[in-house]
Amino acid sequence: MIRFKASVLFFGVIFCVGILFFSVAQTVIAGSECPSAKVVHDGIQKVFKKDFEVKNVVPTKVPGLCEAHVMVRGRYNILYVDKAGKYFLAGNLIDIETGKNITQETVQSLNKLTAKDIKKLKKLVAFTLGKKGPEFFYVTDPQCPYCKKGLPIVKKLAEEGKLRAHILFFPLSFHKGAKEQSISIICDRKGVKGLEEQYQSKNQCEEGKKKVEETVALLQSKGVRGTPTYIFMNGTVHVGLINNSDELLKQVKETQK
Repeated sequence: MIRFKASVLFFGVIFCVGILFFSVAQTVIAGSECPSAKVVHDGIQKVFKKDFEVKNVVPTKVPGLCEAHVMVRGRYNILYVDKAGKYFLAGNLIDIETGKNITQETVQSLNKLTAKDIKKLKKLVAFTLGKKGPEFFYVTDPQCPYCKKGLPIVKKLAEEGKLRAHILFFPLSFHKGAKEQSISIICDRKGVKGLEEQYQSKNQCEEGKKKVEETVALLQSKGVRGTPTYIFMNGTVHVGLINNSDELLKQVKETQK
């Protein structure tokens, strides 16, 4: 394992749309399937002029292609590299036959929360939607526009008895007043109506403050930086809106313990 400071610039390139190639001539140990973590680190540092952390480099199912597990801002990201360590490829690897996004599945697997983390999150729940069905955590911010698109989907499935959604507040720092809103909703027991109406009061009780601050601290330590985020009971984390009820229900069911 090679440890370095994470780079925001590198993070942006990893998640760009499309395929990017960068030539990085490096020495690779003869007979090895993949270049070493140091080779990958040195190559990216040469291209991006930034420090980072490379955890591992392993072969993929594609002959001659390896995946580097790179830590950026506390989360794993995938960067593909050829076995000679001369080229980088950033983008999604898709299995044509099955349609599966191999890159996304790998990233989710690498960033899984532990059973201990899940247990901690259960103590930080603001409120729960639904009384039966498979469960998951919906991480939201009262002012997040994409969260507002995702909430009706979650709410409808919960009302139909198809799932239970544990709501966690993760107010983003650039949303002025979002933290106070989150605390108020918890303290005044306003539930989903308070979330939908962006309720806020002067009630900033210790219980609400503790839940919000501990939620933010825990999830940030796991690399979560945005909302909405879906956390499933097997520890899988999905960052970004799931704008389809069938897809959400499928993921919730498939990721129970």
